[in-house]
Amino acid sequence: MARLLLTVFVGLAAALGLLALAQSVPAQEPVVVQEPVVDQQSTNAQDPQVVAVLEALAEQNVFVDYEKKIITVNASICQRVEPLEYLLVMQPQGKDHEAMFAAQGIAAEALNAAMLLLGVEKGVNGEYTATDPAPTMEEVQAGVAPYSYEPATGDGFYIYAQWEREIDGRLEQYRYRAEDLVLNIRDETTYQRGRWVYLGSRFVRPHKDSEEFFAAQGEGNLVSLVNFSPANHILAGADPSADNQSIWYPNVYMLPPIGHPVEIIFSRQELGDCPN
Repeated sequence: MARLLLTVFVGLAAALGLLALAQSVPAQEPVVVQEPVVDQQSTNAQDPQVVAVLEALAEQNVFVDYEKKIITVNASICQRVEPLEYLLVMQPQGKDHEAMFAAQGIAAEALNAAMLLLGVEKGVNGEYTATDPAPTMEEVQAGVAPYSYEPATGDGFYIYAQWEREIDGRLEQYRYRAEDLVLNIRDETTYQRGRWVYLGSRFVRPHKDSEEFFAAQGEGNLVSLVNFSPANHILAGADPSADNQSIWYPNVYMLPPIGHPVEIIFSRQELGDCPN
């Protein structure tokens, strides 16, 4: 029987009704729960155990279509012309001045658990390799890079943004790949299409006397366009230029106004650009 190593945290486990599986684990410690709920041969979205988990996630505004392997969260447009570092943050703590979309009323732990429930495996963050031998100052000034960059790799999700707008008295629906909504102003192209790599954030302790917390929850930054190390976010883009924090801007010509409601869709498989 296929099994998923579903990592949940004690606080979230309580919300999901899974504390019975972690009674002996101290608070704030990560819990590894081995659950056979993702057996594709025998389990479906009507299974009572699956239903209970999906309902608990929905209470935290993370909506999962278990059979289609899709997660949806509600967000809104928070930037149209300013430079970007993040695709999606959660409010009030996320960097909305550097993000295209902001979600409210969700928990990063719930989004993370939903992704694990759909079978995602942790990938590898972007990596830098110093140029050997190191270029001279004159070479750097001439454009020779002091390092090479390998973007994040591994399993993850395809991300779409979907919304409705009234045009000439009728309601029109729009759905785009998230990458098509992000411009690379240096290369005059859009963000490279592909899976957004699952990195799963991490636990952090600000100082030795403080309690650990889930970094994505504390910082509110969920999906990053550029490479940050260590990775406190949950998903990272895999564009070869993700090492550059100064070239990403919203594709203003395709976006609705600031504050417009948007659905952010995380899918294990590629979807079409138009709603079904």
